[in-house]
Amino acid sequence: MEMDEKKHYKMYKSKSVWVFACLSTCLIVSFFNDGQNVSAATSASSTQISQTNTGSQPNNETTGETAQSSVNSTATASSSSVADLPSSSDSKSSIGSTISQPAVDKKETSKSDTADNDLTKSVTTSDSDKALPTSKTTLPTSNEQVQSSVGQSQTDQPASSATIATNAVTSDVSQNDQYNEPYRNQYHYSSSQNWINDPNGLFYDSKTGLYNLYYQYNPEGNQWGNMSWGHAVSKDLINWTQEDVAIPMLQNQGWEDFTYTNTTGSLKDKGEVRYVGVPTTNWGDADGKKAIFSGSIVVDTNNVSGLGKDAILAFYTADYQIATRKNDGAEDGWGTWIGLTEIQEQHLAYSLDGGKTFIQYSKDGNAANPQAIIPTSMNQGGDAANFRDPSVVYDAVNKQYYLTVVSGQQALIYKSSNLLDWTYASKIERENDVGNGVWECPSLVPMKVAGTNETKWVFCISVQQGAHATGSGMQYYVGNMTADGTWVPESSKTLQNPMTMDSGEDFYAGIPFSNMPDGRTVMLAWQSNWSYVDEAKTSPWSGNMTLPRELSLKKNADTTDGYLLTNTVVKEIANNEEANVINKAESNFTVSRSDEQVQYEGKQYKISATFSWDEADKPKSVGFKLRVSDDQKYDMIVGYDLTTGLLYVQRLNTGEPNMGAPRDKMNATVNADGSITITVYVDETSIEAFANDGQKSITQNFFMRPENIGDQATTGVYVYSNDGTTKISDLTINPITSIWNSTGQLTEKFVDENGNTIASDKIQTGRVGQSYTSESATIPGYVFVKENTDHINSNQLYTTQNQTITYTYRASQASVVTKDTTLVAGPSAAWNAADNLVGATDADGNALAVSNLTVTGAVDPKTPGTYTVTYSYTDVAGNRISKEATVTVIASKADIVTKDTTMVAGPSATWNAADNLVIATDAKGNVLALSDLTVNGAVDPKTPGTYTVTYSYTNAAGNKISKEATVTVIASKADIVTKDTTMVAGPSAAWNAANNLVSATDADGNALAMSNLTVTGTVDLKTQGTYTVTYTYTDVAGNKISKEATVTVLTEKETNIEDNTGSSISNDRENPPASITGKGGDDIHQNAKTTMTKKKTETLPQAGNHVNELAIVLGQMILAICVGGILWLKRRVKRV
Repeated sequence: MEMDEKKHYKMYKSKSVWVFACLSTCLIVSFFNDGQNVSAATSASSTQISQTNTGSQPNNETTGETAQSSVNSTATASSSSVADLPSSSDSKSSIGSTISQPAVDKKETSKSDTADNDLTKSVTTSDSDKALPTSKTTLPTSNEQVQSSVGQSQTDQPASSATIATNAVTSDVSQNDQYNEPYRNQYHYSSSQNWINDPNGLFYDSKTGLYNLYYQYNPEGNQWGNMSWGHAVSKDLINWTQEDVAIPMLQNQGWEDFTYTNTTGSLKDKGEVRYVGVPTTNWGDADGKKAIFSGSIVVDTNNVSGLGKDAILAFYTADYQIATRKNDGAEDGWGTWIGLTEIQEQHLAYSLDGGKTFIQYSKDGNAANPQAIIPTSMNQGGDAANFRDPSVVYDAVNKQYYLTVVSGQQALIYKSSNLLDWTYASKIERENDVGNGVWECPSLVPMKVAGTNETKWVFCISVQQGAHATGSGMQYYVGNMTADGTWVPESSKTLQNPMTMDSGEDFYAGIPFSNMPDGRTVMLAWQSNWSYVDEAKTSPWSGNMTLPRELSLKKNADTTDGYLLTNTVVKEIANNEEANVINKAESNFTVSRSDEQVQYEGKQYKISATFSWDEADKPKSVGFKLRVSDDQKYDMIVGYDLTTGLLYVQRLNTGEPNMGAPRDKMNATVNADGSITITVYVDETSIEAFANDGQKSITQNFFMRPENIGDQATTGVYVYSNDGTTKISDLTINPITSIWNSTGQLTEKFVDENGNTIASDKIQTGRVGQSYTSESATIPGYVFVKENTDHINSNQLYTTQNQTITYTYRASQASVVTKDTTLVAGPSAAWNAADNLVGATDADGNALAVSNLTVTGAVDPKTPGTYTVTYSYTDVAGNRISKEATVTVIASKADIVTKDTTMVAGPSATWNAADNLVIATDAKGNVLALSDLTVNGAVDPKTPGTYTVTYSYTNAAGNKISKEATVTVIASKADIVTKDTTMVAGPSAAWNAANNLVSATDADGNALAMSNLTVTGTVDLKTQGTYTVTYTYTDVAGNKISKEATVTVLTEKETNIEDNTGSSISNDRENPPASITGKGGDDIHQNAKTTMTKKKTETLPQAGNHVNELAIVLGQMILAICVGGILWLKRRVKRV
């Protein structure tokens, strides 16, 4: 066969005959169990499968002489129709896989895993056609010698880790130009074109906020084959965007040579077999490829693998065929030829770019030809051809990872602490319907039991044949995990009584998303059935996913072990739901023994209602008739049978009732105590029905083709009550828009607290499911208060229903008040922003500190000038308020004026600093007190001399001013000059103090009056004698001067002469003596009769006359002495 003829294969068992058919051509080949009959009929040339073209060393040249095989005339292209069992899941089109998974007992001997020896019996070969058996291995291919050095992770990782990135295959995706083809579901994910089946590696990326969906994908056509991992992303689990192929088929894989002993499957009786040659995926030539089958993803948040923090680790099954021989040393050491058989082994690829592209991991570092992390040698299932679908989960209690794979009708559990090195732990073996189909796509899911802190491990599995409805389906079992990696069923009945995940025919290979936020458990499944998948007849795509289901484990006494796994469509479906079209007044009514049409027509919607009844007129069944044709002959029925207690979906009336096999109901037991709520999601070719909030579900595909029902619409909606009366309540219908090209609108309104519009509405549009950004706007003068939302998506995604956000504001009370100031320049002058701030308030009127404001502008306090400073504040609403202040820096007016002074020294002389200060002013010219100044220098007022005093002042700006003053301390000039006088006693004699005072001067030499002197002493003018009078004066400096004068009082006979001064002396003894007391002689009593005739006035002589007066006095004294001497001589003469 040519390469383009090797597109799709099926292996069917009809009684004792295995029928292998290549459906893409007219070739039909039958292999009977005895291996002797080969029949073929073809119009195309075929490439014979032989020992030489698949099992020889790559460096040997081989030639094959082919002979035409005998053609059985009874073989026709219709032979493929005899099959009633499909191929296996991941190897849906490969002969080895399909043969290895027949619906036979595990103990049955079968050649189904091999392209039998009989295929080459008609081929003649010579010894030269065989590879020389120099050893059991040969030189490696160039691919095996390549060591990668690019793409190395920056984190520590094993030296053996692979670092060569695989090449992504780009899909031609046009989100808006496609997806309108007939039978294309509008809100279920499908690739733009080509085949898809099992979901793989579902995970949520918390760094990007994206849900990642990988799936089995054929990049080259819409039939099964070329298995790779397709990729799509979503922000809401509903609206998906297709990405490039994430993990393409492995290419150019090198020569392999290993042995394994199969204990089950078709090779179980072959003993140890040798797998040797170049891998292939087309059962014909050694193309060096390996297919990428199903698997799972772990986000390595803590880098336990060493491949990188947050690395995305994809675990998958590599599937290929390889030449197989008995390891018996025959045929020159190669071993006896068996044929091409299938190998499945577990591999790892990792992504460092968020899951867009992946690097193949290999312990030897060769990413181009990666080694398996769990190779065939570690396969504990005993069948090298059935070892697939790794599912990895973390056990937080026991701090280890589990990897679960299936092998036939058992699940094998491996454990690891680093995600790279795995050891076998335990297995789970099927106990129900043993031998009918195989297990696929396992998952161990730790789940909290609703309303408790109890955790159970739910084992979910897909059954390739023999499911609840027909063909393939899903089951689950409840149990617990032990520390050694053993899953322990809840009871002895657990494995014998599987629970059905979904009771329809089209919910398969479901696996949960990993790394989900908020502890959610969400499962996504392939919406198809291996029994009739090829009968969908869609183009250019094939296959789609179910809606994501939110799983919850609840206690329920009606189940096997008292636990029920409910499933409902995730809440995010609301993003694509339009508003309910049923008026409230029309949502509650009664139907009796009839069908009643609902006033709505459509193909994509959600419908829900509660059906209730009375026992007195209980109907046989109730429910919906959906997608009803215009002629009412065709429909899909979703109902509840009250006689059997079954929820069911019936598709007999779609015009294509025998799709796969004839049957009329897919059903699930539901206990309805007088009522049941049924919710159905209807799409172009899909029904997903739920009873009582996910207690049971039924997923079903259907096709209403014009060639079967004619060209008419199928959009009618009815409710019915069969043979009884039913109350319908809370009927709702929400149309659901397409996930491919629908747009949503967001309107943002801006109002004040009274609802008045203060800014224009803002309208945004975008694709439903994509992000929008929205935030309160800055409106001058207003502060945001709150927001009110209408139909708002909590994750800020566009939705089908228009969304409105109303932002409410109030007037801002933010303010800034400043003042202008004047500053004196100086070396220590300082300025602070607070100096010019009067006050500031925030939007709520609360006082602000200067630290809450932004101050711009500089002030140089040392340099005179005018400076502008700006104070700004932005309130919570973004309102910015700015005010300016002017700072005037002026030169200092500080000054000191002093004066020099002279003072007289003396004991009581004092000096004060204020004596020499005339005035002092501060920087602003204000008068300063002496206390504001610093005075340096000492003055001794008691000691004559010249003293310097310094007056200093430093103003606030640091300007220092100093002035000096000179204080001259001089000796005092105070003096008193007196004279002695002689008076004649007598009654009329008079004496005055001034008579004896010649002159007196103060400290400055100024003449003093008698009144300025103190005169002490007495003169008795009646009594002859000598009297002393003292004249005293104390000057301002405390200098005291005293001078005496002698007053001589003579008798009349002694003084009966007149002195040369003209003064007459009289002696009047009748007058009493003159008493001199007090200052200046003011109190002198002059009662004596002796008087003195004054020839001069009593004005005291001036100090300048002192010398002349002294001469006169001396003259008078000499005259008196002469007169006295004469008189004495006369008396002496008389006596003699």
